[in-house]
Amino acid sequence: MEIGNIILFVKDMKGVTAFYRDVVGLQPDEEQSFPAHRFFRFNTGQCKLCLHSASKPNGGRQKIGFPVESVKAVHDALKKKGLRLRPLKNEDGLACFDISDPEGNRLQFGGHY
Repeated sequence: MEIGNIILFVKDMKGVTAFYRDVVGLQPDEEQSFPAHRFFRFNTGQCKLCLHSASKPNGGRQKIGFPVESVKAVHDALKKKGLRLRPLKNEDGLACFDISDPEGNRLQFGGHY
């Protein structure tokens, strides 16, 4: 059995969609089955990241992990976009760091330094 998607329930659909698209750099899935103001899906490989409009969002009680080739490159790119980030640590060639989306959902980028 595989995970097909992760759904985050969000209040500010427009703002959170823009964050994942413009800040994180995720690509929208070409096949959007529902209106974008209610449900939005990103193409993130085998497991899709979905945003679902809700009056009571998840509120940061989960974390989404993104494996990346170079954690330093992602860290530097997000810093250039104006995010205030903690210094990145190199632990024997491996590293990770967390950020939060506009509604407090946590993302972790991890992999080789």
